[in-house]
Amino acid sequence: MGTVHEKKIEIMKKYLSRIATCSGYYIKGNIPSKIIDKALTTFALGMDRTTIIGFYDTSVFSNGKSGYIFTDDKMYYLETLEKPKKLWYDDIKETRLCSGGDLEIIQYDGEKRVFNSTFLNNKPLKEFLDIMAGFDCTNAGNDKFEKNKKKKSNGAISGGLGIGTFETVNNQYEEEKFHASQGHGFAAERANNLYDKFTGHDAKIVGDDNAKNGADRIVDGIAIQSKYCATGSRCINECFEDDGKGAFRYTIDGKPMQIEVPSDKYDEAIRAMEEKIRNGQVNGVTDPEEAKNIVRKGHFTYTQAKNIAKAGTVESLTYDAVNGTIIATSAFGVTALLTLATEVWDGKEFDDALRTATYSGIKVGGTAFVTSIIAAQLSKAGLNSALVGSSEAIVTMMGPKASAVLINAFRSGTKPIYGAAAMKSAAKLLRGNTITAGVSIVVLSSLDIANLFRERISGKQMFKNMTETVATVGGGTGGWIAGASAGSMLLPGIGTVVGGILGSIVGGASAGTVANKVTSAFIEDDAEAMVGIIQNVFTDMASEYLLNNKEAEKVVDKLRDELDGKKLKDMFASQNRRKFARILLTPIIENEVAKRNVVYSPTTEQMKNSLELVLNEIYDETSSDGHLSFA
Repeated sequence: MGTVHEKKIEIMKKYLSRIATCSGYYIKGNIPSKIIDKALTTFALGMDRTTIIGFYDTSVFSNGKSGYIFTDDKMYYLETLEKPKKLWYDDIKETRLCSGGDLEIIQYDGEKRVFNSTFLNNKPLKEFLDIMAGFDCTNAGNDKFEKNKKKKSNGAISGGLGIGTFETVNNQYEEEKFHASQGHGFAAERANNLYDKFTGHDAKIVGDDNAKNGADRIVDGIAIQSKYCATGSRCINECFEDDGKGAFRYTIDGKPMQIEVPSDKYDEAIRAMEEKIRNGQVNGVTDPEEAKNIVRKGHFTYTQAKNIAKAGTVESLTYDAVNGTIIATSAFGVTALLTLATEVWDGKEFDDALRTATYSGIKVGGTAFVTSIIAAQLSKAGLNSALVGSSEAIVTMMGPKASAVLINAFRSGTKPIYGAAAMKSAAKLLRGNTITAGVSIVVLSSLDIANLFRERISGKQMFKNMTETVATVGGGTGGWIAGASAGSMLLPGIGTVVGGILGSIVGGASAGTVANKVTSAFIEDDAEAMVGIIQNVFTDMASEYLLNNKEAEKVVDKLRDELDGKKLKDMFASQNRRKFARILLTPIIENEVAKRNVVYSPTTEQMKNSLELVLNEIYDETSSDGHLSFA
């Protein structure tokens, strides 16, 4: 069937000889390199040579200095006494032949273009442009999907890794308590809460506020205090003043809270509570039978709780795997949705875009799953403790104010903390970030390392890939912290997460490659410094707006039309040149992104079908060559 590019070359073969009124026209494969080189410097700046399908040279000396270059998605042209121009096929709304033979083209943005050159036969040109404007890429078979499947969307990946890192670090922050002398009690509290969530209950941890005699967690509106001790009687004694001799400590609205005990200590705890009630130590309760309503049977035994707090045990790995599943689900969802949007905006069909999004989601979700488990196990094995000195030294340099901004961005749902408490908590957070980022890099690079040993890539290529991975993870993590901090100040809670995701996209995305490529089309003059500032600002904004290559190039085209010596002089004279550049670029970029199709989240059924299809393809690939690759 041929690729999309090959099909367009066939269309070009059919029309170019009819479009041209003179000799000097060439089809892809027969174009002299010298005239293309000249065209690139004269009127096709920034053009990708690989996309050319035909060239009609109208220059006097046949040297490529003027004419019409046809590519997969646009036409570059320079007519006599005119400026170089570019026409995107997908911008064409309507074409019509006028009574005088001119070809009039109406674009979707309202711009009108007229072709009346003696070098052109306008009727076949109209037919060609109509075909290219309505070209259906879905007829190109599976070639497009195969390319897209391997295409990396660093913005989407960074966003997914950002939410995964955020939740993993939050887990690490809270689970550092597991290393304390009574760490198994905190482990039991979180394990029971996780179990209740997975079994459909409305469960949440509330004990992190350290309120005196407050509840540890709430399940379906019921306040619960967790006590995981070696004996049932010890569990109950800890709930009373004077080491079991005084009054019951845990009440809410005048009624006893439920006391959660290890499942294997439940019967003994019931007997101990009955005895306390008989002794009159529980205010307002006189019937020993009420002990069964006060004592709650936990989902785990005392030994299981101790093992959850350790590294390498079955219970610990199972607990971390369940947490990893939750984190992976979030990372999968963010990455898949961002990828789906960028693919649709890039002109892909919805089904193909959804398949690509599913692949990306699986990759990042899988990375988040593995990363969360390894990071948790390393922390339990003592790596957190080894990083105490370095993390506290960094926080000391940061100072209490910066520490408070950092930690309060991650402490979702709790009251802000300041001073020494903020510095201590920020050090804990940095330790979790260090471990998680390090593990993420290893997990993401594992395939490259394996390929190096299998001689599928060179050492140089592996180094390049790992450098990009480090930059993406580091930039995404730093971007998350900055974005989450800003978001928390504007709107605590949802602002933290949204700010973090946006920060990860901006921090980790490598849209600079596209931005540098398209902005190289500027002709540098005495205002080189101003153009450099515009280029840098555009690089940032290309990431912020998730611009694809086509959108970025169109923005630069519009900017070139607006940018003149006067505007650059105004920019030079302005007090804030970066702000000037952003004000200049914003309406151009927003006008371009406004053309994007609205992307709706896929339905559960669509996501299920796509996931089933992709998993089957992964299974087929694994079965055929014995290994799995998303690279």
